[in-house]
Amino acid sequence: MNIDFITALATAITSLIVTFLTFLILKFEAKPKLKVRLKNGGRENRLHVNEKTTLKFYIENVGHWYSAKPAATNIILWVNFEQAFKPIELRYGDALEKTNVNIRSSKHGNKWVRASGIHLFSQEAGEDIEVVVKMPGKKGRYRIWVTAYSDQGDCGVHKFWVKITDR
Repeated sequence: MNIDFITALATAITSLIVTFLTFLILKFEAKPKLKVRLKNGGRENRLHVNEKTTLKFYIENVGHWYSAKPAATNIILWVNFEQAFKPIELRYGDALEKTNVNIRSSKHGNKWVRASGIHLFSQEAGEDIEVVVKMPGKKGRYRIWVTAYSDQGDCGVHKFWVKITDR
């Protein structure tokens, strides 16, 4: 046999082994992947100036195609609003029985409210989160974002835009 052929064969086999081991590491070291949706009509929502409304979010653990789809335990969600909003109450839990009215201020005058102790498993129903909020007094396009963290680590920042219009 030719030395070049043997070298090429050994390189190909080594590459396949390294690729397989890399895939195994990705599969078993994957963190949960959460998907957050704003259920009030999509990413670009139309709401009215000074209107008091309930924003409905849905959080689910979608996992990764390549992994064992790990559970996300003890999730903390921070629902963040630009300073023009006036959040009033957050509701979550199986029957929206848990509430939080402790609205906090953060950097640049933004406001946030927190839900905690949520457990999400892949291929099971997600969690509904509702926030009662008074819309800004001026029409325009405003940002809302949800930051998620679990015992397994960072679960991302999920951004949404809402359009506030006159009635």
